[in-house]
Amino acid sequence: MLPRFLIFAIVLALFEVPAADAGVVRGTLWMNRRAPAASKTIAEKPAIARMQRGVSEAVIYIEKVPESVERKLSGRGGFALFRRAPKPWVPRIVQRNRMFAPRVLAIPAGTQVEFQNLDRVYHNAFSVSTARRFDLGKYAPGKTDTVKFDRAGVINLHCDIHPDMLGFIVVTPNHAYVRPDSLGHFTLPKLPAGPYTVRVWHARRGEIRRAIDMPARGDVDLDLSF
Repeated sequence: MLPRFLIFAIVLALFEVPAADAGVVRGTLWMNRRAPAASKTIAEKPAIARMQRGVSEAVIYIEKVPESVERKLSGRGGFALFRRAPKPWVPRIVQRNRMFAPRVLAIPAGTQVEFQNLDRVYHNAFSVSTARRFDLGKYAPGKTDTVKFDRAGVINLHCDIHPDMLGFIVVTPNHAYVRPDSLGHFTLPKLPAGPYTVRVWHARRGEIRRAIDMPARGDVDLDLSF
């Protein structure tokens, strides 16, 4: 029979205790610095949405999170004995009406993306971005191909047959990311107490970086503007 202290050590190793979640980071992303003040005089949501046009194409993410948080967000959490591999998620970008759809896709590093041609003409998808260079070559209507993105960064998508086509894949370093709604509101996943860096990317407005401290209790309200 094993000594009690050894049994206790084995149990602790098998049943991992993740860091306690303190709260969430929530707020509004504004498309320009004058928008917060202007929104106070507007009561109708459609009017605010017009002022915030394009904000939902932004990607907001946490630069680095604890490994226990990443396991939970990626579906790899739970007890070690009963942990199952998460079902792979394969997002799709289609080429339709000579456009990439969606125009902006956010994915965590390590994700495979499917490219499908739904037009009646040949297309190509390629990128010379530092985070991931690839070229699928010319492919016929209905053809599908897959590319894996292992490195965080922004991938600019192009088609060498139709040079006006442009799309973006934002590869985040972890699963703690979110897309704001049409009014700019966002809520990031729960995080344990500690310091974090919030990053924002938008194709037309650029990038924002903001350091925050998550308290032991409660949420963090964070308004951001380009």
